[in-house]
Amino acid sequence: MKSYKMMLSAAVVAAAALLTGCRGTAYESKFDLGTPRAKIDISKAQGAVKVDGVLDEKEWAGATVHQIQPAYVFRDKTAIPAKIYANMNKKGNRVDPYEGGTVRLMYDDKYLYVGAYLEDSDIMQYRKTDQSHFYLSGDVLEMFLKPANAPSYWECYGTPNAKKTSLFFDTRRYPLHPVRSSLMPGMMVATKVKGTFNNYSDKDKGWFIEVALPREQLAKTGRPFVPGEPWTILIARYNYNYGTVESNPHFSTYPELPVVNYHHLEYYADVNWK
Repeated sequence: MKSYKMMLSAAVVAAAALLTGCRGTAYESKFDLGTPRAKIDISKAQGAVKVDGVLDEKEWAGATVHQIQPAYVFRDKTAIPAKIYANMNKKGNRVDPYEGGTVRLMYDDKYLYVGAYLEDSDIMQYRKTDQSHFYLSGDVLEMFLKPANAPSYWECYGTPNAKKTSLFFDTRRYPLHPVRSSLMPGMMVATKVKGTFNNYSDKDKGWFIEVALPREQLAKTGRPFVPGEPWTILIARYNYNYGTVESNPHFSTYPELPVVNYHHLEYYADVNWK
């Protein structure tokens, strides 16, 4: 009887582990039910901001610098064919070094400003027309902006060749709004490239981007974009590189996500108005 009880107890523990996903992991501490949202600071601009692709230290003084992180990916050699896994990893390390980035946000009476520097050894973007789906054709920085108390949200893009897109969702998993998903009036994008563009035969360093989003346009979600109003934001990146082994593109975000899906609204960061 004692042996039976021990076997039953072990079975219950094993089943619980399967149901809960092995409690106490680093993954759970970041992403499980009940974990608080990350925060993203938005500072009040201390003066006029010139959208020119230069992250001028005086213009951006006081803005919090957030580190963009790779999207969380479980990787286990038992789940990947051996030859592919061997090609992707050497002694347990990634073959393709992660190319990092930083992002900071400010606001003034008219605009939300997003400024980023993105390390990039192969700066590329093939499309040259605004309001394109740039994630299919090259490097892009994406910005998702959603009120905490409304279902609608914006998805906006800026590319290293200073092109832009804005998409309006009435709610997640609902078709794009046919009128409000035309290009956002007043949206501005400017960039500076450290390297060559669309030339994979050499090695680049990275690119700067500044984006200005009119606050009156963000308010079309049904909630004003004003200090004190609860909003949530995700900054996301597609980074394509020639010769990449591990994956192409590389995905990274602020805040970090549990999986590669930029529409997981529950993991957007809460805005901290400063």
